[in-house]
Amino acid sequence: MEYWIWLRQIKGLGPVIEKRLLNRFETPELIYQACEEELMSVTGVGKVLAQNIVSARSLDKAYRILEETYKKNIKVLTYNEPLYPSLAKDYNEAPTLLYYKGNIRPQIEGVAIVGSRRCSEYGKQIAVTAAEFLAHNDIPVISGMAKGIDGYSHTSCLKNDGYTIAFLGNGVDICYPNEHIGLMEAIIENGAVISEYPPGTRPRVEFFPRRNALISSWSKKILLVEAAENSGALITAKLGKLQGREIFVPPHEIYSISGKGSNKLISEGANIYLNPSQLLIKNDLSSSNIENLIKSVISETGEKNQKRAEKRDLTAIEERIVLTITNMAKTIEEIARETDIDQLELIEPISVMDLEGIIREIAGGKYVAN
Repeated sequence: MEYWIWLRQIKGLGPVIEKRLLNRFETPELIYQACEEELMSVTGVGKVLAQNIVSARSLDKAYRILEETYKKNIKVLTYNEPLYPSLAKDYNEAPTLLYYKGNIRPQIEGVAIVGSRRCSEYGKQIAVTAAEFLAHNDIPVISGMAKGIDGYSHTSCLKNDGYTIAFLGNGVDICYPNEHIGLMEAIIENGAVISEYPPGTRPRVEFFPRRNALISSWSKKILLVEAAENSGALITAKLGKLQGREIFVPPHEIYSISGKGSNKLISEGANIYLNPSQLLIKNDLSSSNIENLIKSVISETGEKNQKRAEKRDLTAIEERIVLTITNMAKTIEEIARETDIDQLELIEPISVMDLEGIIREIAGGKYVAN
């Protein structure tokens, strides 16, 4: 296990390249032992990255992390284990290693319920009813343990003896928000909390788009209950759309600020949500060809994603972001400072452009324009 942890800690190495290395060398231990020339035979591994990998040949940090997992009863799930859902592997950026507490069911096909932290009574009612219905139909409820819609969804599922998973933007030994400690313990008892970040990792703004991508990639369908125009919950829906997931959105009053983002998604083609039965997951063999087609689309290379992205016009915020990082890579904090745009407002456009290949994330949590 220490070699898997070591692989995930190498700077400049992302999930896509990690999986290419694993395809070539089969195990992280053999990657650890490979020389520069062997590493450079893998597409995307140049001399600098190969030197990076070779110079990182120390298991000290991996052993320290592993010791923390033992102390805190944290389990580790690697990409090659049967417990890692094949549905989640369709996502190109699926992490090769995840940390979790609780129990993960084999080959999970759940439904994500996401939405605003400051939700309305209308949104709360939809979330609670949907989660209750899913629990009674033994369909896992997947969310992010945030305040508002996430919390109500997890709680309703648990109250109805359901199974639920929470993906976190921090280590699974840390409860965020703090007031959800009781909820977190209940989820661990009746489901799982999962993160790609090692124990001790504090929550950071730039971690949450990746958390949202895991929520959507592990879900068969996504119910976006309620979202304002700039809500972070929209990221999960947009990521899900790119991953080929079915998106369901309940209609909101057209003058309601809390539902502007939701109504916009409907206008862009999301399914109108009217009844929890729409969330049932059907094993319809006649749809297998369609699902295979979706899988092939999801696994397209970054080059094709970039070409697709070039066909659309960038928004004003996207243009400012790209201009800021054209000649020099910058963190979200630096981009926020230079553009005078709030970090939370930057998360969605940065996540979408990263997935589309317009920009890319490099070592140190920095972004640069392609």
